[in-house]
Amino acid sequence: MRLTVRLTVKLQLGLLVILACLPFQAVAGQECVQIYYDKGPTSQNYNFGETYAVYLRNLIAHFPHIKQIIKPIESYSKGEIENCKSSIYLGSYFENQIPQEFLEDFAKTKKRVAWFGYSIWKYSNDQLRELFDSQYKRLTLLDSEKLDENGHPSFFRSFHYKGEVFKKFGQWVERDGERQFASAFELVELEVAPTARVLSWAEHSQSRRKIPYVINKGNRYYVADIPFSYIHESDRYLIVCDLLFDILNEKPRWDENLALIRIEDVHPLTPVSTLKAVAEVFRDEEVPLHIALVPIFYDPLYRFDREEDQEWLPLTYHQEFKGWIKENQSRDTVYIWHGVTHQYQKVANPHTGYSSDDFEFWDANNNRPVEDDSVDFVLDRLQLGSYFLEELDIYPKVWLTPHYQASALDYRIFSKVFEWNVGRVIYFLDEVAGERPDCHPCTGINFSDQNSSRHEAQRKHFTDLEVQTRGNWFGQLYPYEIYGDKYGQRLIPEILGNPQPYKSDHVVWPRSVDEILADARRNRVIRDSWASLFFHPYLLNTYIDDGIGDFPGDTSELRRLIQGLKSLGYRFINLDKFAERQRTIKNAQVEEIKE
Repeated sequence: MRLTVRLTVKLQLGLLVILACLPFQAVAGQECVQIYYDKGPTSQNYNFGETYAVYLRNLIAHFPHIKQIIKPIESYSKGEIENCKSSIYLGSYFENQIPQEFLEDFAKTKKRVAWFGYSIWKYSNDQLRELFDSQYKRLTLLDSEKLDENGHPSFFRSFHYKGEVFKKFGQWVERDGERQFASAFELVELEVAPTARVLSWAEHSQSRRKIPYVINKGNRYYVADIPFSYIHESDRYLIVCDLLFDILNEKPRWDENLALIRIEDVHPLTPVSTLKAVAEVFRDEEVPLHIALVPIFYDPLYRFDREEDQEWLPLTYHQEFKGWIKENQSRDTVYIWHGVTHQYQKVANPHTGYSSDDFEFWDANNNRPVEDDSVDFVLDRLQLGSYFLEELDIYPKVWLTPHYQASALDYRIFSKVFEWNVGRVIYFLDEVAGERPDCHPCTGINFSDQNSSRHEAQRKHFTDLEVQTRGNWFGQLYPYEIYGDKYGQRLIPEILGNPQPYKSDHVVWPRSVDEILADARRNRVIRDSWASLFFHPYLLNTYIDDGIGDFPGDTSELRRLIQGLKSLGYRFINLDKFAERQRTIKNAQVEEIKE
C-alpha cells in the first residue's frame, strides 16, 4: 500500500462540514484563525484556491482549540483581519483581484499574518522593504536547457530549513501519450536586504544559487509558493507544517517525537511463522506491536496461493492463526481495523481481486466510488467485519481505509464510527446535507449488535446523509496527528511510507530503510512530527520473493528500522492508550463562508 501524494500525478490524491454561511462575528482576542483563498473570476471554473484552503484547514486542525474561518479573499471586509489572532492568505490565482482593504489591513495590522504565493507584488518595492526588507524581482522558471546532475530540467528544488534540506518533487511522467516534466517549479523571487530574516532558502538544482523561500519580519510571514502540490515524504510542505506553530503562536503539543510502526495487511492466510518472527522483534525491542488486521480473507478469482476450499476465510477459521491472535492479546498489541475484506466483489479492482491487494471502497478501475457506494453499503460491511472481530474479543479503536481511498460519504461515516483513523486521505470539494450533529467518538455504535431496534437506530444516524462532490480528488499526508479533518476524522499520521524494494502496480517509487531513516532524521526539526510508517510481513522474504531479507524469515531490516528510530530519539507509543488519553479533546471547529 504505497501512497505517494502529488496533485496531478498518480497518486494525485492530494470536507469540511459547512457549519454556517453567515458572516463570522468574533470578539476581541478570540482564539481563531482566518484562511483566505482565491475564488478567482466567476467566469472560470477555478477550484484550486478552495482546494488549497482544505489542505491548510486540515493542518491547522492539529490545534483543535483554534476556530477556523475560511472564505474567499474577494469577500474580505475592511478591518476583518483584526477579528482573529492570525490570518493566512493563499495567493494561488495569478493577478487575482485582491481587495484594497485587505492590502491596507495586512500592511498595518499587529496581528500575526502570513501571505503564500502570488500577488505580493501588488505592494510597491518601498512597501515591500517596509514589510519584509525585500523587493519583488521575478517569478522563477523551469530551465530545460540547463539540466541538473540527474538529467532533469533545473529549478529551485532544495529548501534549507533549520539545518536540514527538504526537496520539491520533479520527475518525467507520461500524460496522454506525451512525456512531461511534473513539478511545482515556480517560486516568487524576492530580493532581500542584509537585514531581512530569512527562515528558509531555496537552492537551484543546477546553479546552486539561493533565494528566499520563507521570510519573517515581526508579525508577518511570506512563503514564496503554495506548498500543496506534489507532496511527498521529504517535501518543502513539511517546512510549512512547522511554520504554522509560529504563524499561530502555538507551542508544540508534545515534548518528544512519537513513533509508530504498524504491520500491514494481516489476514487469515498470512503465515503465522512470519507473524511470530515479527512479534519477537517487537518484544525484544520493547516496542508495542500494531497489527493492521483484515478480518475476512476473500479470493474469488483464485489468484492467491491457497487451498481450493480457502476462497472465503474469516479470522476464526485457522486455529493456528486464531491462537496467535489470542496469544498476542495478552501482550502490548494493538489491532487496527484494516477494511473488511480489503477487496471488492468478484472483480480485479484493479489487481488480483484478493484480500489485501485491492481497493474495497473505491473503484480503482474507473477512478470513482464503487457502484453501490451508499450508507447501507458501508454499514453492512462494517457489521460483517465487526462480527468476526468480536468473535475474538477484538474491539478496535482505530480504522485504516484500504489503500487510503474511499468516497467522501464513506470517510464521513468512518469519522463518526471510529475514534481515530490512521494514514493518508483523499479529499473532495463537496456539499453535504443531512449530517447529524457530531457524535465523535461514536463508541455506542456497535455494528454487530443483533438487537433490531438498536440496529435501526444506528442506521438512522446516517440515513439522511447526502454528499455531492465536484472537481477532482486530491490527497494529503500529515507529520502530526489531526483533530478533525475536512470529514471530521481524527487522524494518526503516516508520514514515512513503507520499505519497498521495487516498483510494481502498487508502488510508484521504491523506498529503502535507509531512506526512511533519513526522512525521520530530517523531520525531527518539525515540531510534533511522528515517525509513522507501515511494514508488510512479506518483506521478511528475499528480494526474489518481493522482500528485503538476506534469507527467508530475515528480520534484520525490521530490527534496524526500529533501532534506528530509537537512536534518533523517537518514542514508540501504544495507539490504544494514546487514543484514550486524547478522548476528551474536541475536534477543531470550522466555519466556511462561501461568499
